[in-house]
Amino acid sequence: MEEIITPSQVANMLQIHVKTVYRLASEGTIPGNRIGRSWRFSKTDILKLVSGNTVKAAQNSKALAQPKRI
Repeated sequence: MEEIITPSQVANMLQIHVKTVYRLASEGTIPGNRIGRSWRFSKTDILKLVSGNTVKAAQNSKALAQPKRI
C-alpha cells in the first residue's frame, strides 16, 4: 500500500516552504489529491518527481507562468 503524506512532509522532503507546496499542488506541478480542504500526496509520486522529472516539471511550471500574447 502506498504511503500518503501531508503537505508539511512534502515541504520537508523538497526543502521548500509549505505554502509553496500548496501553490505547486494547485497549479498541478506537484501531483496530489485534495480531500475536502486538505491536500494529500503519494510519497512514491513525490520521490519520482525529485529523482527524475524535476527538469520537466520546472519547464512545465515556467510555461504556465508565461503570459499569453495576443
